[in-house]
Amino acid sequence: MWWKTTSVHRASLPSSAIERLSDQPIKTVVHVSIYTQQPERAQLLITELQNAFKDSDFWIVKFKQLPPFAKAAETHTPAALEKLLLQEHPQSEGDFMFIEWPKLEDELLLTTERSALMRSDVTSNKIAQLLHSKILQTYRVNQILSTDERISVKSEAPQPEYDVVISVLNPKPKITNAQWNVALAAQTYIEPFLAQISDISSYTVRTQWKYRVAIEAEMKQVRDQTKLGRHYALQESALPHLLTSIAQNLSGSISDRPVINLVVYIPPCSTGPLHIYNKKNEMLTRDGVDAFISPPWGGFIIANPPESVCLAYMNDEPPQQYYVNTNDNMQVMLDQLHKLLDISNEVQVAGVKTVDIEQLAPRRWEYEAYIRRSAIRHIATASNTLQSLIKLLDQISYIVIDDKVATAIANSHSDILAAKAALLEHRLMNASALAKRAFVFSERGFFDASLLAQLYFPDEQKYAIYIPLFLPVMVPVLSSFNMLRKLLDRKRKVKQP
Repeated sequence: MWWKTTSVHRASLPSSAIERLSDQPIKTVVHVSIYTQQPERAQLLITELQNAFKDSDFWIVKFKQLPPFAKAAETHTPAALEKLLLQEHPQSEGDFMFIEWPKLEDELLLTTERSALMRSDVTSNKIAQLLHSKILQTYRVNQILSTDERISVKSEAPQPEYDVVISVLNPKPKITNAQWNVALAAQTYIEPFLAQISDISSYTVRTQWKYRVAIEAEMKQVRDQTKLGRHYALQESALPHLLTSIAQNLSGSISDRPVINLVVYIPPCSTGPLHIYNKKNEMLTRDGVDAFISPPWGGFIIANPPESVCLAYMNDEPPQQYYVNTNDNMQVMLDQLHKLLDISNEVQVAGVKTVDIEQLAPRRWEYEAYIRRSAIRHIATASNTLQSLIKLLDQISYIVIDDKVATAIANSHSDILAAKAALLEHRLMNASALAKRAFVFSERGFFDASLLAQLYFPDEQKYAIYIPLFLPVMVPVLSSFNMLRKLLDRKRKVKQP
């Protein structure tokens, strides 16, 4: 009864197929079009680029030459030329196009769409460098897939859901009478931006005001030439301790979703204006804003009160009401979200310029690079999770494998294969959805509570119970069998003539 009641159910799993997942590398097909006024030049560039990418471990780049057409000579702006090319050659997700524009100052100019303008004298090496560093971001994919611990990055795969919590900290509201409709600011800036990037993860935005939450960090007074005559310095080395001191006061509710914190701190005039300094004692203020990020925790912005407000405080005048600048702080938050979600690409390439973003949505090529990279990371993470789980289940035979876990593992395995196939067939969005689902199923299977249901009943424990129980009983039983054997032997000898 003990053996029966402690036996475990183990559903069948595609163990051998999961172990072979690493045998099939993750490769992605990318379509790149090239348009030049001289067809011979485009063909030469394509030939050289094909040679540059023929031995790639990750990419199968298919280059296409766009033939010149009569209307192209009539265009006077690169935007008009790009529009005509897109009408003739529509793009899909993950595509990219190089358009020759002789009057270009830089060698290459990256637009906000799936295109780049190139000067007539640009080389194939420069184009390949741009593709690797910006469009395909090969170095990041290499970090994700590398088994070499010296270059690999063990950052977490994007989660299906996040909470984005915008917190405004005003330690002394009676002295610093700051006004700000932060909920409206979030609806105007943050929520539309997050809606544009919801293919990988969904986001829930919350805002809150926190009062009497002081930061615990050493601040040094610095004399300056302003009307106040001084400001306060916050050392860059103290920033991690600053986050630790306020983190416990930010949680507004308990949630299973990971949280991205965006904090706006309004320093009181007694310790303001407050600026961040580095180890070289250099002020790190950029465009009048002091801010920093701490991935994956979130971002921190110091919103100093206006000089007139602090002058009134120093002259013992009644507190002045003022409004926090929405545009400046929201623009910084958007930039922080680009970095925290790993969308932005800040790699600098000589001779390459990138057009500034003039809309809330990220650059299209930058976001699609993020989708491609996230799909690869989800596939790699799900594969590693399944292989680790299969290895664990093979080593410990008394772990329960119920049908729910088996289904999650099987679904994850099939979605991994489907996502790899979609990347090879140039179906980027479909591959991203399949890879995300494979990741979710793998996590669900790995962390299912039923795997721990009967870990307290290993085979060793069963033997430890059976042996003391049955060994004393078996001694007389075996003795009886031995006596019966001797009796039967004597009877045989008597019957023999």
